[in-house]
Amino acid sequence: MAGKRERALGPWVVTGAASGFGRELARRLAQRGEKVALWDRNPGGLEETRALLGAAASVHVETVDVADPAAVQRAAAATHGALGSIGHVIHAAGVLRVGAAERMSPLDYRLMIEVNYLGSVHVAQATLPWLREAAKAGGGKATLMLVASVAGLRGFPELAGYSASKFAVLGFAQALRDEVRGSGVDVRVLCPPPGDTPMVRDLPELPPIYKLSKMFTAEEVVEGALRGLDRNDWIVLIDRNSRALHTLGRLAPRLVDLVIRLSTPGPG
Repeated sequence: MAGKRERALGPWVVTGAASGFGRELARRLAQRGEKVALWDRNPGGLEETRALLGAAASVHVETVDVADPAAVQRAAAATHGALGSIGHVIHAAGVLRVGAAERMSPLDYRLMIEVNYLGSVHVAQATLPWLREAAKAGGGKATLMLVASVAGLRGFPELAGYSASKFAVLGFAQALRDEVRGSGVDVRVLCPPPGDTPMVRDLPELPPIYKLSKMFTAEEVVEGALRGLDRNDWIVLIDRNSRALHTLGRLAPRLVDLVIRLSTPGPG
């Protein structure tokens, strides 16, 4: 069963829990009896998620902006106080802005770096002490899963800023994984394909590259993420196209370039 070895160590923190992948992750974890801390900057969405989980679920809620390092530290301490030592973290909070690279607002570039990349750094720094503690006390592995994207494996037209922020997540996680080796903390990165989430639905227009993939539901992505925790790959890919992109990007990068160029209109 997916996630079997992870359950033994204790509570889970799920960021971005007010909607999308984060909400579905929280629902699935609560459904199987886990204690779950819901983190997000949207208090209304958090309350909707809490209601969805039901009165029987063991839930702690923190309204927190992951771009604020001090707030993340406070949320981690409060979660530890409410639920006990944090055993697992899935950092799903993120933002998406799209558009031609040369016309994107500097504010949008900054926002994606602050939330997607630096948010990952803040969450890791705030929770790693508790994760180490849980691993030492429980004699098992704690989990830190950061959510990147297939756009963190290869840059795509009209997703330059988003790709850059997710490349940063991937590089940070790879370095961190080596640094914490032997501590009992298992660092993973989930690189989901395009998802049918509020973040994507709210876009004024989808980038052309989205035509190369179906839109995956939050349920499909979460099912793949939980299955991935039982495998050894540190980069978790949930669908055939993503795995092909990852493999071809290393073995036949020119073929990937050709496919992407053919799918994207040139300047007109």
